[in-house]
Amino acid sequence: MDQLFCMRVFARVVEHGSFVRAADDLELAPATATNAVAQLEKHLKVRLLHRTTRRLSLTAEGQAFYQGCVRMLNDLAETEDAISGLAPRGRLRASVPNAFIHQEFFPQLPRFLARYPELSVELVITDRAVNLVEEGIDCAVRGVAVPDDSTLIARRISDVKRVTCAAPRYLDGHGVPQTIAELERHHCIRFISPSTSRTVDWEFEKGDERQSYTPRGSFGVTSLEGAVAAATGGIGIAQVSDLLAMPQLRSGALVPVLLDWAAPGPPLSVVYPSNRYLSAKVRAFSDFVAEVFPPHGWWPEVAALKESALR
Repeated sequence: MDQLFCMRVFARVVEHGSFVRAADDLELAPATATNAVAQLEKHLKVRLLHRTTRRLSLTAEGQAFYQGCVRMLNDLAETEDAISGLAPRGRLRASVPNAFIHQEFFPQLPRFLARYPELSVELVITDRAVNLVEEGIDCAVRGVAVPDDSTLIARRISDVKRVTCAAPRYLDGHGVPQTIAELERHHCIRFISPSTSRTVDWEFEKGDERQSYTPRGSFGVTSLEGAVAAATGGIGIAQVSDLLAMPQLRSGALVPVLLDWAAPGPPLSVVYPSNRYLSAKVRAFSDFVAEVFPPHGWWPEVAALKESALR
């Protein structure tokens, strides 16, 4: 019995809650994964997993053995990386938001792929909060400071601010709001949360003063990319992250307003499971994301754009 191999398989089965998903993650036949855990149980002379037709769960012995496996496998991976000095290799599955399609991320990807030719990269492009362990994803880029899930670790990459913006032709026809109160006479593009079906408030901050505003426009969207597109089309004013609107702000298709009231948004972070060693491939990917997005975000560039040009 290859005990180290069986321990790796057992750890993945526990993390995925499924022999089939663990086998897929490790690129094994499901029968191989099942046999590896059976060999471990025979060797240890204990049952590690309760098996039913619907789910797997750890026995008390299995819980203790799993914790030991994680510690040992993490220590081994860390030692291998330190000694070998090899470039990241194997398969990396990373989740990135839809907005990355329109950002500088994709144009710079060839540089990352050329840097690590032995790395096979699969990007899961979605705004959904994927379950990293269950879906076999190594890491994810999210707008989050502290993950809701305590089993995740977040590496903060870039600051983000909420920018209130509109197309020049809309502002030419309706005027530039000078105060938050003046938004009442404007067409505001509502972002409707897909999870709650409610309009999300706009947030404003100036020094120690904070204000919330509920947009009451007649047009709403369930995606922030849709809000950017609607604002670019001249429908009204939108509030989105500066990261999301940066291409349109740079081109002049959108113009920022109420710059003095820009509130911070959730920072861009790379998250990964806390019970796994930070592998060389995840570290390399998060370093690359940090190269693309500056630590202080795009706000210095946004703030340099002048509203006065519209008056």
